[in-house]
Amino acid sequence: MQYCEHCKVYLRGNRKKCPLCQNSLKMNGNDSEEVFPEIPVTYQNNVIFRMLIFLSISIIVMSFAVNAMFPTEVNWSMLVISGIFCMWISLGVVIKKRNNIPKSIVWQVAIISILAVVWDWRTGWKGWSIDFVIPIACVVAMIVMYVTAKIMHLSVRNFLIYMLMDGIFGIIPFAFLLLDILKYRYPSIVCTTVSIISLAAIIIFEGENIKEELNKRMHL
Repeated sequence: MQYCEHCKVYLRGNRKKCPLCQNSLKMNGNDSEEVFPEIPVTYQNNVIFRMLIFLSISIIVMSFAVNAMFPTEVNWSMLVISGIFCMWISLGVVIKKRNNIPKSIVWQVAIISILAVVWDWRTGWKGWSIDFVIPIACVVAMIVMYVTAKIMHLSVRNFLIYMLMDGIFGIIPFAFLLLDILKYRYPSIVCTTVSIISLAAIIIFEGENIKEELNKRMHL
């Protein structure tokens, strides 16, 4: 058995850090084997995964074929490739963070926002990434996180910090409003409003839980 001095709990298995507070654990006894064997997750035999690979290749090939038959000034087949590349990056993050859905959602918002800005910049800046993608991604993430927590009956502590992070991230469009660099202001106004209301609700109703979680995560 292992013991966490910070959380005052005993843990089975052979862990280096406490899953609750991430502090280092002390060994008690000779229990050095994991309770459950570590089984590597394999995706190569997954039919859906193979279908996604086949679909991605097919779409790329067809986009080049159509672009060759109907040439235009814009090489939109490269946009298709960029979109598929973004999809696979997001999918990779979901797979890697599959054991922590709230954390995966926050990572998705960050990745989608960065990729959108890069894509917008590489295709001749139109501003759609900051006008629409970033504010919409933030609002959708907050909604999805809340719905996921209700459906999966997650405890408040399981998603509270990530909900707080997403709310803070959602205020970024407010900076765009202050800098007056937006062509379409409504998505950013809605995103900022929802984020401020969300943060106010979290701080007012879950202030003690936030403080306790921060103490554990920051090892205070």
